[in-house]
Amino acid sequence: MSFGGAPFSPDYGEIRRIVEAYFHIEDAWVEEGSARFLVSSADVKESFLKTERDLAGLGYMPFLRSRGDRLLMVVVPRPSLPPSKPIWNLLLFLLTIGTTAYAGYEMSLVLVRHGLSLNPIQGALSFSAALLSILGLHELGHKFIANRRGVESTLPYFIPFPSFIGTFGAIIRTKVPAPNRDALFDLGAAGPIAGFLALVPAAAIGLKLSYIVEVSQIPPGTIPISPPLIFRLMTHLMGIPSEGGTVILLHPVAFASWVGMLVTTLNLMPVGMLDGGHIARAIFGERSHRALSIFGALVTLALGWWFMAIFMIYFSFVKHIGPLDDVSELTVWRKILSLLIAGIALLCMAPAPGVSIQWLLKAFERLFKLATLSI
Repeated sequence: MSFGGAPFSPDYGEIRRIVEAYFHIEDAWVEEGSARFLVSSADVKESFLKTERDLAGLGYMPFLRSRGDRLLMVVVPRPSLPPSKPIWNLLLFLLTIGTTAYAGYEMSLVLVRHGLSLNPIQGALSFSAALLSILGLHELGHKFIANRRGVESTLPYFIPFPSFIGTFGAIIRTKVPAPNRDALFDLGAAGPIAGFLALVPAAAIGLKLSYIVEVSQIPPGTIPISPPLIFRLMTHLMGIPSEGGTVILLHPVAFASWVGMLVTTLNLMPVGMLDGGHIARAIFGERSHRALSIFGALVTLALGWWFMAIFMIYFSFVKHIGPLDDVSELTVWRKILSLLIAGIALLCMAPAPGVSIQWLLKAFERLFKLATLSI
C-alpha cells in the first residue's frame, strides 16, 4: 500500500473499512484531498451502491472510473449544499400562471374577435392549466425518480417568460450525481415519458375543441405551425377533416399540447445536461457524449429553433459529470426502452413556424450523411 500527499482526514480508517467491506482493495493512497483505491468486485454495481450508501452516512461520496483494465474509486467529501427555499418555487410557479394565462388570453382574443369563442378568460385559464399540467407532470416524473434513486433534488422551478407561450419551461436541480448509469438514464427518461402521458389526452381534448375553418377565413395574426406526427395521427384517428381547403384552428388546450410536444422534443435532444443528454451519456458514455451533443444542436437548428440551438452548442462544450459509478453497464431493458423514447421524440418533433416538412427532411438527410462520414 502506498500513500502520497497530506493525510486525508481522521476518517480515512473508517472510509477504508467501508470500501473493504464490499470491494477487494489492491492499492490505496491519498491524493489531492481524496482517498483513492484500486479495487475489484464480483458484482461491481451492487457493491458500489452499498459503498455509496454507507459513505453517505459518513459524509463522503465515491466516484468509480475505469483505468485500463482496473477500477479506480475516488472518495471525496460530500458537497455542502445550501437548503432549498420552497418560497422561490412557489413564487415562480405563481408568476408562470400569470404569464401563461396572459398568453392564453391573447390567443383567445383572436378567436373571440372572429366569433369562434365567446370567453377569452376561459381560453386563458384552459391554456395555462393544460400547459402547466404537462410541464408539471414532466418535472414530477424527474422528482419521483430522483427520490426513488436517493438523488437529492429540488422542487420544480417554473420559468415565467413573456412570449406567445408564456414560459421557458421548468427544471429541477439535482444536488448530487446519479449513483450509476441506470439511475442517470431513469432520471433523464422519467420526465419526457410523464410529460408525454399528460400531453396525449390534452391533445385529444384540445383537438376535439378546435375549429375547422376555410383557408380564406384564417384570422390575421394566427401563427402557422407544422403539426407534429402525433397531431397528424390523432386527427386521422379522430376523423377530424384537415384537407380540401380547410385548416384546423387550434383551441388553447390543443396549442398547450403542441407546446408540450415542443418541450419534449427539445428536452430529448442528446445535448449536455438536457434529459436526452442524460440518456445519451448513460447509453454511450463520456467519449461519445460531446459529439452527440453537437449533433443534437444541429438537429435543433434544422428544426428552426435557432435560439435554443445556440444554447445547445454552448452546453455541448460543458463536460457532463456523469454518474458516480461510470463503470457498470446499463441494463438491457433500458437500452430497449431508449428506442421507445426515441419514438416519442419523433412523434413530438415540432418544427418552428415556417419550417416545411420537405425542407426538414432534406436537412436531416444532409445531417445523416455528415454523421456517416464522420464515423
